Amino acid sequence: MRFFSFTLFFLVICSTGLAGELMRVAGEPTAGVIAPRTFNVAMNTFPVSGLKFSVIMGILPRFMAGLGYGGWNINGMGDPDWFNEVYLKARFRVFDEKQSFPAIAVGYDNEEEHARSGAEYLRPARDFYLVFSKNFSGLGGDMGFHFGANLTSDSPNHLGSWLGVDKSFPGGFGVAVDWDLATNGDTEYRFEKSGGFVDVEAYWESFGQVRIGLRFSDVLETGGSQYRSLVIDFLGLI
Repeated sequence: MRFFSFTLFFLVICSTGLAGELMRVAGEPTAGVIAPRTFNVAMNTFPVSGLKFSVIMGILPRFMAGLGYGGWNINGMGDPDWFNEVYLKARFRVFDEKQSFPAIAVGYDNEEEHARSGAEYLRPARDFYLVFSKNFSGLGGDMGFHFGANLTSDSPNHLGSWLGVDKSFPGGFGVAVDWDLATNGDTEYRFEKSGGFVDVEAYWESFGQVRIGLRFSDVLETGGSQYRSLVIDFLGLI
């Protein structure tokens, strides 16, 4: 808890009045991108004592790229067990959102689901993906809808897919839900047999700069026991 308290304090004092787009639903990507000369830091816990984090920078208009890393036993008493590789994350928005048309982005993310306690099945990496995002203004806050498809190197003959929705409320609060249909993994875990993988996140956001959430992953227990994660995102200026 000291680590997360220090991290949160550091993010708050470094905030610069920026306003960012929604970069993810709960766990799945959106078509949001960050502007050049800005960076996005994201981190989340996973059982037991695991921590994943990424740093992504806006390089060109509509294009961002960065790296992800992490490990197990990060905040425990034993020695940390780091991931075997650093992961690449990149996204380019092909079309901006219009009143009657969604934003469209293509991306790459080769980070798979890491081993965790209570898991019987781990999802493959997204690798190359295409995502559509459309936002609507309404009473009490905005609502966004997202749809994505991907092609992973582990299963090149099957297209993955996911759906997502987010809803914001007054005071910076919000909720996000995404549903991985598991169409590119083991057939036993596809949505028509198991229900797929559903993640739900309740969060608080400060002007698009800091987002702090509690995520409930695999709530249908498709791949094993569901679990909770503390999630923090931060947008800053270079």
